[in-house]
Amino acid sequence: MELGQSNDQGRRPPPLGLVGRSRGGFLPRPGETARGASGLPPLGLTGRATAPAQQSFVIGQSGFEPKRRETVVPVCRVGLTRPRRPPPAAQRPPPAADESGPSNWGNSSAGTGGGSSSNYVGFSLAGLGGLGFGGVGTDTTGSAFTFGNSSGATFGFGNSSGAAFGFGNSSGSTFGNTTNSTFGNTSSMFSHGGVHDVSNLFENADEHAPSQGHVQAPPRRVIDLNAWANRQTREYYSTETKRHIYATILMRNGTGHRMKHGVSASVARDLEVPRRVVGRIWTMGRLGGTINAVKCKRKGNSGRKKIPFDAAAMEAIPPTERTTLEALSEALNMKKSTLHRRLKEKKFRRCSSELKPSITPENIKQRLEYCLRNLEPASLAVEPTFKAGFNVVHIDEKWFHRTQKTENVYLTNTEEPPKRETKNKGHIQKIMFLSAMTRPRYDRDGNCTFDGKIGVWPYVEWVQAQKRSKNRLRGTWELKPMNHVGKADSREYLVKYVLPAIKNKWPLCDRWNTIYIQQDNAKTHVACDDPIVVSEAVKGNWDIRMVFQPPNSPDMNILDLGWFASIQSMFQKKFPKTIKEIVEKVDESLVEYPHEKLNRIFLTHQNCMRAIIKHKGSIHYDLPHMKKKALERQGLLPVRLKVDKDFVDAAVEFLNSQ
Repeated sequence: MELGQSNDQGRRPPPLGLVGRSRGGFLPRPGETARGASGLPPLGLTGRATAPAQQSFVIGQSGFEPKRRETVVPVCRVGLTRPRRPPPAAQRPPPAADESGPSNWGNSSAGTGGGSSSNYVGFSLAGLGGLGFGGVGTDTTGSAFTFGNSSGATFGFGNSSGAAFGFGNSSGSTFGNTTNSTFGNTSSMFSHGGVHDVSNLFENADEHAPSQGHVQAPPRRVIDLNAWANRQTREYYSTETKRHIYATILMRNGTGHRMKHGVSASVARDLEVPRRVVGRIWTMGRLGGTINAVKCKRKGNSGRKKIPFDAAAMEAIPPTERTTLEALSEALNMKKSTLHRRLKEKKFRRCSSELKPSITPENIKQRLEYCLRNLEPASLAVEPTFKAGFNVVHIDEKWFHRTQKTENVYLTNTEEPPKRETKNKGHIQKIMFLSAMTRPRYDRDGNCTFDGKIGVWPYVEWVQAQKRSKNRLRGTWELKPMNHVGKADSREYLVKYVLPAIKNKWPLCDRWNTIYIQQDNAKTHVACDDPIVVSEAVKGNWDIRMVFQPPNSPDMNILDLGWFASIQSMFQKKFPKTIKEIVEKVDESLVEYPHEKLNRIFLTHQNCMRAIIKHKGSIHYDLPHMKKKALERQGLLPVRLKVDKDFVDAAVEFLNSQ
């Protein structure tokens, strides 16, 4: 068959509506000459032909038709050109006004509304300065969106002046990294350090709470884990509730055997029950025939029975026989797991019995008098308030051991436990330290002006070795702890260390007020009227006096109350190995000790005195938690605590009756 002839008889129509003899060629349109298959595009594609003439191909039609050549519009390139060797910026001439390539829109007049000019290749919309791209020597004034060296930009990147929102070296920007920025890193109104709380102002400049570096977090939602663990996962509905649900279904669905569309969803939504429950109740009533068939199948006394807990039986057991859960389970004939669940349910409680010193009636009277003397006289008539205690220095001694017999440490599965050795576990190396602490002071902005740490001094001495060993020669000076500390040693340390440290570190604003050094009633301590100590204390016109705390009252000294335990826990983490390292690690712990914690211990001291007044001098009392850390984070930590006037009147009446 020759090219250009058509024979469509006995052939099925070609796919995609194409009219042609084969895949290799197509029938030309009427009036057109046939073309070879070499110039045709692939089957089913629309596009230009590969022939030199601009022709087009259309699906559903055979052949080609000439396509009019479109007019090429020159594209204006916006931005800088990239020559091979660009000249310096100062020698780079501006392009001509009619030159293609980089835009010269910046050279156009800005109009009446604003200024937007560019003396070198840039981009800027004239008018009010809505959008500006600046390069070298660009001055875009008042533009709303600017990149480069801009002035007065609302949103600027680069060296922006007066930008409302700028990144880079911005001057006077609302958000920036430079001077005079509203929110910035340097010299800003609000810096990253936070705003100090100045809400707590007191009459005395020294009576202020510490500054708060933390932000008040939202209150945590309390989750009762016991309620979640013991809650029922399945809800049982009574017979009346189920019949009410079934009656609602009949009212909305009728008496038909099939539930209508949307009835179960509406009943479940209105009665606030799961949709599956509605379906089960409908099936139960339909199979039973009447509403009487709908009922709760759960029996009244079904399920696992809860083992009762008899508190009276527990009280009948001697306290020495219920020190552990195992002993209590044997005495009550109950399983340990059952008792543990009842403990979580707060059916009974665990208590730690602390061994306290025994006191006499005379000691009780002295404890009560001490607490009443620490009340402000001017506040007794209205609301009794404790003294702040800024002029009291607490001193006491404490043994610091090189290490403990047991140390807890958390390790990974591949780590080995630390190896600790000593010659005799009953005679671990230790040093006695004398500590002197007072209450820290803060200014109106909450900054610490005096940390209250007077000093810590070890009772050690340098002695010469009496024998030669493999570690040192005979006669080598060694640092040894003092085996015995007597009254002479206490007097020496007071005169040589404590008094000079107080005079050197004491705030100048409180220089001429009376300072009290409080010590316990140990036999090795000097008397309050010791002539050597008194003569040294009054040197330089200082008024420093020695006082005693109530006997058998470690809770009246802030060192025994919390400071010794706190500093020793920090010291034990450093693992000293020698006598010299013990002294060094204690000094490091003193420097690292936070003054905020020391301030909280003084508030605990006032809380103890409040409890002593309430219990009329007794040493057995439960100290309520004040949540001092939470109050400190909120900026509500008080400087002085108050006590109920009724408790004070009862304590005074008790003292008068003795």
